[in-house]
Amino acid sequence: MAEVPEQLRPFLFKKGWKGGPGRKKGKSLKEFARIYLSKLTDKDKIEFLNSIDPDLAWRMAEGNPHQTEDITSAGKPLPQPIYGGLSRKHGAKKTLPTAEEDS
Repeated sequence: MAEVPEQLRPFLFKKGWKGGPGRKKGKSLKEFARIYLSKLTDKDKIEFLNSIDPDLAWRMAEGNPHQTEDITSAGKPLPQPIYGGLSRKHGAKKTLPTAEEDS
């Protein structure tokens, strides 16, 4: 492992210490909302559900629908990216076009 400069040593992870302060103690917003909604009367629940978008009410009850989109190119290999751009022998210009050439 490379030697760490002296000025950076206080910022390194120390053995036995966790990386950060973590989540604040207490209820999360999700926990708060779940408790709040569970304490509503049936009449208040119906009033709440009537006040929000029906699609949102459905997702709250059933969860988000399963995502079945294939983003892999249907099993075909993906093209290799060109690292560093095109070389001159493949048609790249030596310099960038000026504003006059571009218009």
